[in-house]
Amino acid sequence: MTNNASSKSLCFTSEENLTMKLKYTKLQLALEIIGLLLLVGMVTFIYIQWDQIPQQVPMHYNALGEIDSWGSKYQTLILPAISILLYSFMTVVSFFPQIWNVPVQITDKNKEAVYLSTKNLIIFLKVEMLTIFFYLNYHTVTAQPLSITFLPILMIIIFGTLVFFIVRIIRLGNEKKYNREF
Repeated sequence: MTNNASSKSLCFTSEENLTMKLKYTKLQLALEIIGLLLLVGMVTFIYIQWDQIPQQVPMHYNALGEIDSWGSKYQTLILPAISILLYSFMTVVSFFPQIWNVPVQITDKNKEAVYLSTKNLIIFLKVEMLTIFFYLNYHTVTAQPLSITFLPILMIIIFGTLVFFIVRIIRLGNEKKYNREF
């Protein structure tokens, strides 16, 4: 294999690419704090409400937000457990930009901008996921159906975030100038 820029950027053989660390921006730190608050809030809410949680709680909702499956109150612990696992996994992955699959070729010139935007994508999705799980957890603990608008809003938020950041990453990967904004 040759040591030209294109093969280096695709194979990540240089020591610099393997050890690249991205510092948190103010926005990323704020989002991380919000995510942690949502996670702690979810667990705290269940703990505080435990004695008031009915023995049977909603476990699944259909596309209209109606409850279509019930379970034991102990199953309310599943959503926070999944949230903690996903949060932990996404946090760990955010520290290793060299393993991310991005839709552009990484070069020394675009690496920082593309990786920063990809880290933003991961953090935004993490906070959105925690917000959705918090909302679902609240409705499960209080045995309430979801709003009929929940699913369309969920789809718009998740897919909107993905499209926004993928387009942004592609533009950053193809730009001649690179900046650290957003």
